[in-house]
Amino acid sequence: MDLISLKDVFCAYNRIYQFVWKTPLSFSDYLSKIVNKEVFLKLENYQITGSFKVRGAFNKMLKHIEAARRRGVITASMGNHGLAVAYAAKILKANAHVVVPKNAPKSKIEKMRIFNPRIIFHGENYDDAEVYARKLAVDKNLMYISPYNDLDVIEGNATIGLEIMLQNPEIDSFIVPVGGGGLISGISIFLKMTNPEARIIGGQSDASPAMYKSLRQGRIVKVPLRPSIADGLHGNIEESSVTFDFVRKYVDDIVLVTEEEIRRAIKLLYEKVGILVEGSAAVTVAALLKYRDMIRGKTCLILSGGNIDPSLLASIIGRE
Repeated sequence: MDLISLKDVFCAYNRIYQFVWKTPLSFSDYLSKIVNKEVFLKLENYQITGSFKVRGAFNKMLKHIEAARRRGVITASMGNHGLAVAYAAKILKANAHVVVPKNAPKSKIEKMRIFNPRIIFHGENYDDAEVYARKLAVDKNLMYISPYNDLDVIEGNATIGLEIMLQNPEIDSFIVPVGGGGLISGISIFLKMTNPEARIIGGQSDASPAMYKSLRQGRIVKVPLRPSIADGLHGNIEESSVTFDFVRKYVDDIVLVTEEEIRRAIKLLYEKVGILVEGSAAVTVAALLKYRDMIRGKTCLILSGGNIDPSLLASIIGRE
């Protein structure tokens, strides 16, 4: 029996629709011409708070609204998930705590402050912050909201797949960013259940290839991490994560792209397509250009977020 059913996804959509935006599915003439295939862009970079993360945050809190308000919520984040949890908590009148590591982008932390969560700095990287947030959740009886290892969050993410099918049911292939696997798990669950022939490819930075390496070893493994501009995908995977089995069951493949390829993808989208994305979203474009022979038919890229640090963007678009 599947842990998440189609009914669960439809219920999640009905639960969150008044709190999130239905984002555009835009045909890209430029990318279509480059790869000689029809390419569509799911613009979650235009979502509230600048990323898809509000879908899972709202679904989690709305399903457990009394506990969220009574106990408060806590999460660990490099930026986007914390921003989404802080926003959802403010709208739903719950207290939010966000543990962020020292290497989290300052621009995302400043956006987070707008919604007045309690921001707790801890650890050198996301893995450190995640362990500490889990500990605080137990010590202070707070509701922990994982960015990826949570069925309610994954249900919320799956509503992106539902939206795409309502917008264009003829899409054959999908390229989705991969970090901990929460986004690609949700999207692939819905798409594979409604169309088993759909081809789903994950894109991941080779600076943080935890899911890629885990799939190839048949179990969740920890990998060495390097700095990455795809900060939302950065970090290892919890050993108990439900996403690993979902990805193994529903995702056709995961491919790696380099940091330079991600930079070029950000610049290409900005200069040629007129769309601003962060590194975590640009991995899909980088993967499309690098592995174009892996996809077939009409293809959709999930542009998961647009919260890029202004100084980073300036350094990228100024590169020759």
